[in-house]
Amino acid sequence: MKKSHIVLIVIVAVIATIGILICSPFTWLFGGLFFEITSGNNVEIEIDSYRLCEDKDGEDVIIIKYLLKNDGKEPTSLFYEGDFYVYQDGVSLTEYVDELPKECNYDLDDQYKDIKGGISYYAEIAYVLEYPDKDVEVEVVDYGLFDENKEKVFTIK
Repeated sequence: MKKSHIVLIVIVAVIATIGILICSPFTWLFGGLFFEITSGNNVEIEIDSYRLCEDKDGEDVIIIKYLLKNDGKEPTSLFYEGDFYVYQDGVSLTEYVDELPKECNYDLDDQYKDIKGGISYYAEIAYVLEYPDKDVEVEVVDYGLFDENKEKVFTIK
């Protein structure tokens, strides 16, 4: 066999091995674990509580309070750490995007504020409440590699 054939076979073998490693779930799992450990991105989200308010038109609004624990090294915000779903009767509620009256004590930009590493912060997100007397289900899909999805049901009184 010629040297050029052997070199070609070695190159193909190396490329195939790299391709298998890149596509391997084992590699993705441990690569993700390595990234999460070395990046210091240790963030947790908890669903805390709720409160009700009325907008300027008298429509009901529910404000969900989340706890963001940033034990990592880098600043982050609630918005960047997960997806937030709020349901009534299995239908998602619409996030409230306008200013609420002053008595609601609600900061529209709360979920976007940067939180330094080592800090825990309560952030809120408001939603238009469809039914003033039906339970509200809250789900958080955390972006962390090994974090669990969180769920909580609030009984509206």
